[in-house]
Amino acid sequence: MEKEGEVGELSTGIVFRKDEIDRKHLPAFHQIDGLYVCRRDKKVITIDDLKEVETDIAKSIFGKDIEFRFLVDSFPFTDPSVQMEIKFNQGWLEVVGSGLVHKQVLKNLNLDPEVYNGWAFGFGIERLAMVKMGIPDIRIFWSEDSRITSQFKDINSKYKEVSKYPTTSRDISFIIDKNISLNNYYEIIRDFADDLIEEVKLIDEYEDEKKFSKNKKSYTFRIIYRSFERTLINEEINKIQEKIREKTQKDLNAVLR
Repeated sequence: MEKEGEVGELSTGIVFRKDEIDRKHLPAFHQIDGLYVCRRDKKVITIDDLKEVETDIAKSIFGKDIEFRFLVDSFPFTDPSVQMEIKFNQGWLEVVGSGLVHKQVLKNLNLDPEVYNGWAFGFGIERLAMVKMGIPDIRIFWSEDSRITSQFKDINSKYKEVSKYPTTSRDISFIIDKNISLNNYYEIIRDFADDLIEEVKLIDEYEDEKKFSKNKKSYTFRIIYRSFERTLINEEINKIQEKIREKTQKDLNAVLR
């Protein structure tokens, strides 16, 4: 770093985090991180420099005609921050979060932010593959069904839907204290359902001081179940739902409705 006045690196690995439940999110996924830091007297890095790098990466993966856009975002390690989205299935899919390296991060690395600056990004590898191969649901990457796994022979493979099984849904409603955080609730649900849950969404929340008391609030979540490999039966879903109800009551001290 001191000799050349700059350093760049790429690293890959698996990421674990609490996250939403839908077709684009899993609690474990793969990411490739990039970092470039240099002396300011060598180059003053701007957000446009970062966008140019990410644009080159996107075009090298998807081709020069790929549709993409940048949106302002917020991350704890970069400031300012942006995300890149790729046009996918008549919508937009975020594939990377990025920004200019936060001054405090540089200080933590014993680098003077008045002397050094840089950019950093984190591409979601599954997200890139979803766009590249036309994969509509991130859970497909974890399927062991040979009808699915045999499709992916190289980077230019395209996914073909093998079968569509019907969804089934269950609602769960409960009353809890207002000061209880729901950040971990998706994990409570996921613990009992393996990969059978397609989506969990909050469909209703309301307060009624006379009915619940001043410090209570009611929530209703809809849990949508679907398997990629078979038709689900009511009996197995009811058993899972009952376990979720019991865990909700115990962990959140909830009153079930």
